[in-house]
Amino acid sequence: TKKSGIFYLIAFLFFLTQFPLKLFAEYKFLDAIEEFGERRFVRSRPSRIQAGPLRIHPRLRTKAEYDSNILMETEDEREDVIYTITPGTILQIPVDKHQLTVGYEADIEIFSKSRHAKQNDQNQTFFSLLDVHFPSWYVNVYDKLVETSSRSGTTFTDRIPRIDHAINPKAGYRWKRMTFEAGFQHFVRDFRRHSEKPFDFQSIEWSGVLFYDLFARLKAVMEYQLAQIDYPNVFYRNGTFHQVRAGVEGEILPDLVIKLRTGPQFRNYQRSYKPDFNSWVASLVTTYTIRKDLKLEFTFARQPVEATFHDVNFFKQHIFKFGGSYKFRLKWTLFADAEYKRQDYAERATVLSQTGFRHDDHFFWETGLRYAFREWLGFELAYQYFRRDSNFSIYDYTDHRVSLASNFSY
Repeated sequence: TKKSGIFYLIAFLFFLTQFPLKLFAEYKFLDAIEEFGERRFVRSRPSRIQAGPLRIHPRLRTKAEYDSNILMETEDEREDVIYTITPGTILQIPVDKHQLTVGYEADIEIFSKSRHAKQNDQNQTFFSLLDVHFPSWYVNVYDKLVETSSRSGTTFTDRIPRIDHAINPKAGYRWKRMTFEAGFQHFVRDFRRHSEKPFDFQSIEWSGVLFYDLFARLKAVMEYQLAQIDYPNVFYRNGTFHQVRAGVEGEILPDLVIKLRTGPQFRNYQRSYKPDFNSWVASLVTTYTIRKDLKLEFTFARQPVEATFHDVNFFKQHIFKFGGSYKFRLKWTLFADAEYKRQDYAERATVLSQTGFRHDDHFFWETGLRYAFREWLGFELAYQYFRRDSNFSIYDYTDHRVSLASNFSY
């Protein structure tokens, strides 16, 4: 019952207040990696733990979350309280302007109701980043491995165990106001269960980028990408794409930072009668620091995405996201995010005698309050609302979540 779920949540919130030094506020592990222009690096706070040149940044996050619809179901929703424990660490060896960084994080989810025990999960994330940077040239290698099973949110209604692995080396050379960069990326998605094996795929991508310094803090960007998509178990889903994008990255006005890339993509699949994607793509992120204590952000993206729905190869996705944070006291910050996502599938499908092109509208809203108890310890109280409207109504769902988290980052 919902009363029992609320009781579990209150009990855990009391537990948090008794052991504050062991817990922590929301933190996205891979957000530690920053990429802007030709730079890709990890920026972290000064380390309190060192062993020679090695800097150690331990982290621990815990969260208690009440979820009204744990499987994103259309009807007969199941609610529960989920406890999440996320230990991790980042290790850095900086040498002058160069750095070697590795990070590891485990994500342990525990559902409070015994009948939901099969939803309990343990996810792992590992990354390594080597950044060798000289005045006229650089080499950068980024490797990421994720073992996970997402808790709903896609066309699936249960956990889907999988492993994602990506390696992305790149090298660049600077000449006067221009920087020439060549890159390679190999991505593999391996589903662990036999029923999802048809969706296993890998992509191999080659890219070339030209950065041109317009001003001290603003660059023009031109890039070309060529990629091959391979499905080892369903070869007819194989495809290639060519993409050319142009844009700018940097500060276009005082305190207004922009990252914009847009251009055409030609995505062709092996089966000639299957629809291809030959249209424009774009990514835009703008951040405006109105005052030191008030920040706003807007994000837009348009791109094709490999689908896991019936025999459909891809869907076209548009994302609009607004966010902001306001620090109204020395230690208190109010934040809010709103997102709208539209997904248009490229081919007709039949579901429960209904035939047509599937279209999904996703709505997300989050608001909350953060409290910085210490520089290394913070707390967060948040509310999240999720809604998916589909023309195939079997995929509709509504979800409400309330969470309290604590974040220890030393």
